[in-house]
Amino acid sequence: MSQTPVKVPASAASYTPATQDQDLRSQINALLIREGHINKIQEHFLHSLNAHPSNWPSAVQSHALALLRSGDVTTFPALVRRVLEDVRHDTAAATDGPNNNNNNNNNNNNSTSSTANTNSNTTTTNGNNGNTKTNGNSTAATTTTATTSNTDGSLAVPQAVVDAVLKVARECLESVCEVDDGSTAG
Repeated sequence: MSQTPVKVPASAASYTPATQDQDLRSQINALLIREGHINKIQEHFLHSLNAHPSNWPSAVQSHALALLRSGDVTTFPALVRRVLEDVRHDTAAATDGPNNNNNNNNNNNNSTSSTANTNSNTTTTNGNNGNTKTNGNSTAATTTTATTSNTDGSLAVPQAVVDAVLKVARECLESVCEVDDGSTAG
């Protein structure tokens, strides 16, 4: 436990972003940073992502490369925005429901993948003036395979990783916070 834990009222559990106590948040963040908990959370998150069998970092890298190769994005800031948007979309879809998310993720990724592949084929064919059209199509097919074979078709952060990082974050918060539930007064 921290030398000087932040006293958090039990009512904080029902805070929304609009009702959040900014001073309380700043105190907690300062303690998490000062005592090295932020680094611990980040390191655990990176380790969990890299250790997970879905190979999420490689899937994100392949997705980014496919976006660049297809011409869907042409600048680094646009690439970062698009990849983050796609990760958020797939993660939100994955948390919406177990039955619907598999179909939605596969459909969404397939349509994104098809769009990227169509653009890739068009770009390759136009660039080669038809003489090496077969080679261009062959290259595009290789890109398609690499793009779709990385994971289950989703860029969602794996739920097991989220759960593991939430556990570490909770432990870190518990070490710097003391919940004042009002039961000590008597």
